[in-house]
Amino acid sequence: MAMAALPYLCLEIIQQIGGELPNCDQMNLRAVCRELGVAIDPLFYTFFTLRGDRMRRDNGLYIMERLAARQIGWSHFAKTVHIMPGSKPETGEATGPKYYPSDPALPNLLVSALASMHNIQTVVWTVHANDPDWVREAICDSLNTLPLLSDLQLKTEGGVHLGLTPVPSLTKLRIESLDWRPVEMVQDICQVVGRSHHLSSLHLSGTSDWSKVWTLLRATLLRPKDSARIHLKELTTSFVTSDLLTYLHSYSGLESISLETSQNHRPKPDPLADRFFGTVLASHALTLVELSCPAGHEGRWSFGPHNVDAILPLRKLEILHLSVNPQDVADVEPPMNAVTLLLSTAQMLPALRLLEISSAARYRGRCEENIKTAIENFTSHLESAAVVCADEDVYELAPVLSDEPGERSTILAYRILDPVPSAVQILRT
Repeated sequence: MAMAALPYLCLEIIQQIGGELPNCDQMNLRAVCRELGVAIDPLFYTFFTLRGDRMRRDNGLYIMERLAARQIGWSHFAKTVHIMPGSKPETGEATGPKYYPSDPALPNLLVSALASMHNIQTVVWTVHANDPDWVREAICDSLNTLPLLSDLQLKTEGGVHLGLTPVPSLTKLRIESLDWRPVEMVQDICQVVGRSHHLSSLHLSGTSDWSKVWTLLRATLLRPKDSARIHLKELTTSFVTSDLLTYLHSYSGLESISLETSQNHRPKPDPLADRFFGTVLASHALTLVELSCPAGHEGRWSFGPHNVDAILPLRKLEILHLSVNPQDVADVEPPMNAVTLLLSTAQMLPALRLLEISSAARYRGRCEENIKTAIENFTSHLESAAVVCADEDVYELAPVLSDEPGERSTILAYRILDPVPSAVQILRT
């Protein structure tokens, strides 16, 4: 009876129900009747995966031809496309073009198929060095044909070169290296960034030096038209340089910053860390919602008395991830214990919801235990809604048991949350 009544529900309710279903159940629901098919199609066809190995098969080419002719649902409803080489060649097959079929008609077919999906907003492209040139050229040519493309995510492997051209509609750009080799298309990325006037989120990871990108971004702030200036609101990078800090200090309004400082193994003193906490953070104190800069090595990037005054003004901060140096935790009594000092500082941040504490040590086992001990020994009379994460454990502040039955203690301490609420899991991701 419930299934029979489903087609008579309003479109919004059917789509709300369908949105909770996995793709296989959506496919079954579409087959029930025409009315349900019309309602579920925009959900079922939202995500399209293009795998090179599937293009070697007849059904894969058939789908590409139907896409190019706009005779399939993905042409009308797809919002995200994920492009990947797919499975590796079979034993005995040569690498390289064998990931994709070799057919002289395929480059134009691939361009037409991608261009048919007019509603694409996100492109996730995994690029391998063994991909044939025609594949890379066809995909790069297609990007400018997607009028709503706002989020481009490139995952590179093997130091590939891409002939990227500007995509003016971009608001988010993510470049991620999947191996140890530097990304070798910094100049191409500069061209894309420089023409993306609406860019607000930038993620650059890997061992590459991105100084040219930061210099370009700073130069955009000198443009006469405010609409052509690029003020990033979200930034993630794994290589901190002086040019990066110069750009960050040149404007205000950053909302989220993540610095993976493990690439910066520097001896004390560290002028970059001192400059970041001493002057750069102050430029964004009124807007910063998320700050993550855990260090992979002991040094000035870790939390301590030297950067308390940089953290306290961040009144809108909701998520904070910092590291502590092992020698600042082991056998150090409160209040000078770095974990105790960080917990006390976090309580002064009114908007904080998540504090993550990690160890700035190559071998972290002992230090992580010391961090947990310091958290469990912490007591306070100040309430805080923020949860604290250390390794796999999640803590919340709660009253300790009172000596008097039925009385509420005014002393608060951290206790482990088990299970971890889904809201906290979402925050951690």
